[in-house]
Amino acid sequence: MKTQTIAAIDIGSNSLKLAIVQAAASDSFTVVLQERERVRLGHETLKTHRLSSEAIDLSADAIAKFRSIAESRQADTILAVATASVREAENAAEFVSEIKRRTGVAIEVLSSLEEARLIGIAAAQSSHLDRGALLNIDIGGGSTELSLMRDGEPHKLFSMKLGAVGLTERFLASNPPKKKEIDSLREEIAFALERPLRKIKGESWQLSTGTSGTILNLAGLLNFQNGANGEQKPSIGLKKLTALNELLARIPLEDRIKLPVISAQRAEVIVAGGQILENVMRALGIETLQPCYYALREGVIIDYLREIEAESLPPVPDMEDRRLRGVFAIGRRYGYEERHALQVADLAEKIFDQIALAYDLKRHWRTLLAAAALLHDVGYHISHESHHKHSFYLIKNSEITGFSEYEKILIAHTARYHRGSLPKESHSDYMKLGEKDRKTIAQLGAILRLADALDHGYENHIRSVKFERDGPNLALKLVSDKDCTAELKAVAQKKDLFEAAFNVKLSVRSDTR
Repeated sequence: MKTQTIAAIDIGSNSLKLAIVQAAASDSFTVVLQERERVRLGHETLKTHRLSSEAIDLSADAIAKFRSIAESRQADTILAVATASVREAENAAEFVSEIKRRTGVAIEVLSSLEEARLIGIAAAQSSHLDRGALLNIDIGGGSTELSLMRDGEPHKLFSMKLGAVGLTERFLASNPPKKKEIDSLREEIAFALERPLRKIKGESWQLSTGTSGTILNLAGLLNFQNGANGEQKPSIGLKKLTALNELLARIPLEDRIKLPVISAQRAEVIVAGGQILENVMRALGIETLQPCYYALREGVIIDYLREIEAESLPPVPDMEDRRLRGVFAIGRRYGYEERHALQVADLAEKIFDQIALAYDLKRHWRTLLAAAALLHDVGYHISHESHHKHSFYLIKNSEITGFSEYEKILIAHTARYHRGSLPKESHSDYMKLGEKDRKTIAQLGAILRLADALDHGYENHIRSVKFERDGPNLALKLVSDKDCTAELKAVAQKKDLFEAAFNVKLSVRSDTR
């Protein structure tokens, strides 16, 4: 891969941040510039559930400035992502559209799990822990993410609505905060941690890390207390953090602003941020935390570079992929029709391979598609009626060895759309995902829908499929060893999602041999 200059913009709850790197590979890049603009989107979303015209104006100005800087550095690519404050705003789509119109920068609104995944891979790479497990805590203005990584890859991901800005607004009205306010804040943190603690029970890890400005600033304050110069980022001990939090809670804002290391902006929310970190560390049994310089921007860059690198690798293995062993185990547990599942998975992969290049389908999606194809009918274990919805529920709530929580969500949604209605706004689980994830699910679900139709009678007699261009449209040719009238009819009924997801008209014909 040739050396590239990449700019990444993180649109957070308390500020907008830019990083520009020169990269020779996903594990070899140098940060050459960092910028920050204060725009309090978190305050806007919390108060009104919308982003005001002023907030949009300020964001557009900041992003236009960032684009100008990136262009002056001759950036090859500008990547922009938005997190909780945009994700939870009722007018998020308007925000994205308006920023694109004014600045030309396309924004991806990340789902909460995708945010946790990207932060996790950044922390894992920064820590150089190629083997073993790492748990990272990221405290943002609008949410807190936990990323449990194994061998550098996501294992379990969690996102909680525990943001330093949000909790400050909701609980800490007094200056300095009253004890009952701190107590209420701690109760909220404990409640939000209940599900992650259940899911993470029994897990172990060798290293605990922390990303975000809040954690780096807390480390800096502890550093000064220890007589260091403040520039170092030492480990954060739970006992010393607890003592620091007690001190911060007694100091009014006008005095917190005078503290070294932290800015006036950070001083407003450091009490809540410190409480989040202390209580998460205590709940997870973490005595020592290592601050990490990499965070979401670096994760976005690493992920982008890995996708480029993956295109030069051999195709992802199909049914031999060792990660699918856990998928077979789940299917057998719920009594799936294995012969049908294998046929659908095989057909889905054949379809994927033929259209991947034309529609920029990422190679690693192929294994997710295979997993969804193998499990698409497990919902029959609950009921034949609406079994696709039951498949979604079972997959989502199963432990599938080899796949991260984020990947499992994509698999579950893909399986859900193998039949029934197309994805729509009333599907709340689907709408919680980011735009990029929704597009991926629509495309993979469309392929699975076709593959399932091609084995409509569970007879396994479609031998091959071939796509051909028919002007602006696609023609699908089937080769079968028997009459496939039933399959042709099923494809005609189920091609709707394929046509919508790929913006193409599809015709189908068969050749019986």
